[in-house]
Amino acid sequence: MTEAIGRIADPALRKEFDNVRRDLHRRFGHLLTEEAIDEVLAHEITTQVASAKIKTFLPTLVERETVAKLEESITAAGGDATARQEILFVCRRDAGRSQLASSITKFHAGEGVIVRTVGLKATEHGANIGAEGVEFEAHRQEVYPEVIAALEEKGYPTHFEQMNLVPRTVHRSDVIVLLGVQDIPGVPGKRYENWDIVDPKGKSLEEVRAIRDQLEEQILQLLKEMNITVNA
Repeated sequence: MTEAIGRIADPALRKEFDNVRRDLHRRFGHLLTEEAIDEVLAHEITTQVASAKIKTFLPTLVERETVAKLEESITAAGGDATARQEILFVCRRDAGRSQLASSITKFHAGEGVIVRTVGLKATEHGANIGAEGVEFEAHRQEVYPEVIAALEEKGYPTHFEQMNLVPRTVHRSDVIVLLGVQDIPGVPGKRYENWDIVDPKGKSLEEVRAIRDQLEEQILQLLKEMNITVNA
């Protein structure tokens, strides 16, 4: 959290601005330093908070203005200001299919795409509601050892990032891939893919290898459709 965000008195608004900051770093972190992004964001927060009469839409306004200025800065320096696309992989426990998919995607696309994962556990009174009204709570377990073994034997990364996702109006994943689940997470997406992938929980290493290879085939096709360069 930056100093500018820390000065916000309202804790809910402060959290919204911190989420905006995280999104900006994901989108532009491959092109700009953390300090450069934070400096522009801090200026917009200070400017907009000082003049705003209604604070409800401040995070939205600040994000839009910050994005415009970051893109202008990148373009002026001769760079491509197009923000990285994002893929969100969704499975039941964020311990098998989503982690396989995340690792394979990062291996093939590198910094060319943002990858996030989430596990969903259906609840009667969940905290978040998806696009289709499905209630859920973020749910995750330790990554299965067979999944780790199947990734390591092909040299895929095994630095797993399991996190809670915060539903936001502005931020939208470019593609949300549902891996053997029907529930839609409470974060918006521009495009949805529903892949019939077997849950690796309790499966042998040989079976997990087959799941890994099926995912790799479908991920490579998805990256091609998204015009994302695949590492040789």
